[in-house]
Amino acid sequence: MPVEPTLWVRQLVADGAVEPVVEQVRREPPGRGELRLRAEWSLVSPGTELHYLDRSARTGERFPLGYCSAGVVDAVGPQAPGYAPGDRVIAMGWGEAVHSEAVTVPYRLCRRVPDGLDLADAVVAGLAATAVHAVDRAVLEPADEVVVIGAGMVGQLVAQTAAAREVPVTLVDLRPERLRTAASLGLAAADGRSFLAEDTQETRPAGGRCVFLCGTGDAGEVIAAAARWAGRAPGRPRLVGVGRFAAHIDFSVELGNLDIRYAARCGAGYRDASYARGLRDVTAPAGEGTVTENLQRALDLIDTGAIRPRAMGLPRLPLDRAAQAYAQLRERPAHPAVLLGYGPHEGSVTL
Repeated sequence: MPVEPTLWVRQLVADGAVEPVVEQVRREPPGRGELRLRAEWSLVSPGTELHYLDRSARTGERFPLGYCSAGVVDAVGPQAPGYAPGDRVIAMGWGEAVHSEAVTVPYRLCRRVPDGLDLADAVVAGLAATAVHAVDRAVLEPADEVVVIGAGMVGQLVAQTAAAREVPVTLVDLRPERLRTAASLGLAAADGRSFLAEDTQETRPAGGRCVFLCGTGDAGEVIAAAARWAGRAPGRPRLVGVGRFAAHIDFSVELGNLDIRYAARCGAGYRDASYARGLRDVTAPAGEGTVTENLQRALDLIDTGAIRPRAMGLPRLPLDRAAQAYAQLRERPAHPAVLLGYGPHEGSVTL
């Protein structure tokens, strides 16, 4: 089947307003180390994308939105080994695996999807790679206990990824409707304030405690409560930041011993154009992975059922209803994210 050298496709952009707009763009053939794929699904990452929509509204900057796509390869550029036209793949990359009917992406930010795995489930691996990286940064031990604060998309993925390490995990949020899918994900759930405050000796683990902070906004009080909770266990207390938040912390002996880490993005090599196109290699820190490795690990977790996208209640909408989807995500609804569909699958489930 001949491949069109250039495609005209629809794409979602931030263009100076708090709502995204759809525009027509040219999608060129892939260059060195790149693939072009016809998208079937893309995943909205609410925290990142609402941040850039707000920034665009303030500054007038333009941003193509999205970084998690899934579809079928229609063209392979030079020196992009391991892929062929017709392959079902996931792709990621800010400004590359965007919300569009076709995307041109670096091959090291792609992974082939196993036979039998729905692309609508597989596309979640792009954001799940962030969760894999965050859990690596936590350095969990078998006797540890984990709490994930914030039941948005990243929080739910971090909780499932940590649970795959076979440690007890509790997902907490201040809004009970955000916890409605926890049981179907195999997770314990609790109100954040009461869980961190109501702690007895009988409920403490033999090891340490780790708190993943996956919320937004002012997190000063939350971090203080999380530090107190983590410090009551005999093992090493840790806080791992994952979301976009701000906090003031009073460092003193009253805080106790506490390890604080931040997990940015999804592994070594992300946002490195030379690595992504195979022009150079990178080495991840000990115990962590490259973005390519983490993307594969996230896809494997979905394929084995350790991460369950279908149980997360993600609505599916066509691209031309994206403005409605983003408006609802601003209200922090029960569903943590939205899938945008292209072609015959679009709009199969609505808000």
